[in-house]
Amino acid sequence: MIPSPSANLRTAALFVVAAASVVLPGPVWGHARLLRSDPADGQLLTAAPKVIRLWFNETLDRGFHSAEVFPASELKAKKRNNLASRPPEVNPSDRTELRIEVKDLVPGRYVVEYRVLSRDGHTAPGRITFEVRAP
Repeated sequence: MIPSPSANLRTAALFVVAAASVVLPGPVWGHARLLRSDPADGQLLTAAPKVIRLWFNETLDRGFHSAEVFPASELKAKKRNNLASRPPEVNPSDRTELRIEVKDLVPGRYVVEYRVLSRDGHTAPGRITFEVRAP
């Protein structure tokens, strides 16, 4: 029995779809995603950190990062008191880590808002919170 032309066409179409799914790349997520932080998001601390560390799933570019550390009470304020003591820096020995040095923090709840630039040229914003309690 000779296959019909429509059966040959369906077989060819299935072959093209199967080949494309193997050859074409999968989805590309173009933004750095936060993997972990120190302090961890939502963490309760008995001692204030001197440095906040953020680790991402992609290598970060050397510049163009921003970060603010401020009291949670200022979350909706137009003007915030940024408690970062200097601009954030990428760790030269681990380019997935962003380090933010902070001023002396008194007991209270804090927000860290950041925007990072990954090597692929995409920026990604994010936010973590933590609380410092009196010892």
